Amino acid sequence: MSSDHYTVIDSVINQQNQGYLATIVKVEGSAYRKEGTMMFISDKGMEKGLLSGGCVEQDLLARIDMQEHAEPFLMEYDLRSEDDLSWGQGIGCDGNIYIMAEPITVETRLVFQKIQIHLNNGKDVKLVKKFNQSNKHIENRIIVDAENENSNESTFISHATSFNSEMVSFTQSFEPQPKLILYGAGPDAKPVVHFASKAGFYVILSDWRQAYCKKENIPYAKEYIIGSPKEVMEVINPTENDYVITMTHSFMKDQEIVDYFQTRKTKYLGLLGAKKRSERLLAGKKKADWIRYPVGLPIHSESPEEIAISIVAELIQLKNAKKSEKKVTL
Repeated sequence: MSSDHYTVIDSVINQQNQGYLATIVKVEGSAYRKEGTMMFISDKGMEKGLLSGGCVEQDLLARIDMQEHAEPFLMEYDLRSEDDLSWGQGIGCDGNIYIMAEPITVETRLVFQKIQIHLNNGKDVKLVKKFNQSNKHIENRIIVDAENENSNESTFISHATSFNSEMVSFTQSFEPQPKLILYGAGPDAKPVVHFASKAGFYVILSDWRQAYCKKENIPYAKEYIIGSPKEVMEVINPTENDYVITMTHSFMKDQEIVDYFQTRKTKYLGLLGAKKRSERLLAGKKKADWIRYPVGLPIHSESPEEIAISIVAELIQLKNAKKSEKKVTL
C-alpha cells in the first residue's frame, strides 16, 4: 500500500466540499505509479497523492474543471511514445494507464470511513470496485482480512452513478498504517519523526522527559507518551508488526529497551550508536533476529538529516519487502 494512501483516505473522509477521487485502475507496460494508486482533488484545487511524475495530473484536472455536472469518467493515457500526442503531451514513459475519476459523495465517504475503521483496528482490507456504464452503477464491496471473501465481516455498499463505456472491475488492497515507536526525543529525533511520518508511518514519540517530548518541540508525531522505557512499552503494547527505534543516548535507558525486546518480538528494533556500544547492550546475549544495529542503511551519513534519511530508508526497505497483490480487470 502506497504511503500517501493514508493521506488520501483522510482527505476523502474529512473534506466536506465537492471533490474527486482519481484512481489508477490498470497499467500496461511501465508507469511511475501502480494500480490502485489514488489522488484526492478538492473543488479548491487542493491535491493529495500523486498519480504520475506530473505527466497526467494537469490534463485530468482540466477535464474535471470542464465538466458541467459532477460525474465519474474513465481516462486512458498512452505514454508509450514521444510521438504520440493523442492527449496533448508526448511524455514517452513506456506505459499506458487507465484512471477512474469519480466525484466524492456521501456514499464514497461512508466506504472510506469503514475502511479506515478496519485499518485502525489492524485489519487488512480489500475494496472490490465495479463500474457499469449500461446501468450507471458503481458497486463497492469491502472485504475484511481478505482470505475469505464470503466472510461474515464483509460489507456490501452500492450507489448510483454514471460511467464511460464498458464494465471496469478492480480490487484495491489496503494495509494498516505501519507503526513506528521512537524512544528518545533529542534533537536528532526530529528529522526521523518528520521523514517517517511523510513516508506513511504512524509515529509514536516517547521519552522520560516531558519538556522534550511534545509537539511544540518535535512536530509530526501522532502520539506523545511520557515515561520510562518499560512504562511506555507497557502502555503501547507493541506487536510483532511494529517498528521500534531507540535514540536516547543513555546507555541505561537503551539497556532497558533491549532487555524488553529480547523476549518480545517486533518487526524491527533499531539501535542508534556504534556497533561496539550495541554489542555491550546485548551483554553477551544472543541477538534476536528483529534487533538491528547500526541503525539505518550504510550510506556514509553524517548530519542528523542524513542519518534520519538512512534510518527511514531502512524502514521503507523492510516495509516494502513483500508487496500486496492487486487484481485488476478491464
